[in-house]
Amino acid sequence: MIIANLVREELEKMDDRALGAACFAPLINAYKEVEGNGGDFVLTVYNRLSKGQQALFAFWTYYSHIRESKADLYWWSAYFMAIPLRWEALQASLRHVGDSGTLEIVKAMEAALSERGHPRSITNFNVSFDDLDNDKELSAIVSGHYDHLLSALPATLGSIAAYIRAHPDEFIIVRP
Repeated sequence: MIIANLVREELEKMDDRALGAACFAPLINAYKEVEGNGGDFVLTVYNRLSKGQQALFAFWTYYSHIRESKADLYWWSAYFMAIPLRWEALQASLRHVGDSGTLEIVKAMEAALSERGHPRSITNFNVSFDDLDNDKELSAIVSGHYDHLLSALPATLGSIAAYIRAHPDEFIIVRP
């Protein structure tokens, strides 16, 4: 089982983001190890994770890429959309932890990008971070979603942390 190993005192002091990050760390390390050795993380590890761990992994991989800038939100949203199972897992993860705010923004991004003909397959993925510099209308749309996302993320992190705290056995071994 891939779970975080935390000292009780550390756990009790962690804020929502730190708790999510601590529980995500062993998952991303497993991902990097499997994929770095030519394996398939989804087939060998992800499908064996608990539903909560799958939700954390799907959300946190998206979150860790999109929070830095509107260009990151644009590119990574388009990338996730181009891999339908990944996009579906992201949405399922938000539903799993009971977060509707970020889910609405993710769906709004999907609608906006789909309307603009973004690829639905990774084989014809031609999105660039520079697209926003070259398309002011697209930039304005993404900027609005990015602002909403920044407002929604604290509640999302709170929902994830609440789920972890309610189901610690899925995520944590607590040492005295």
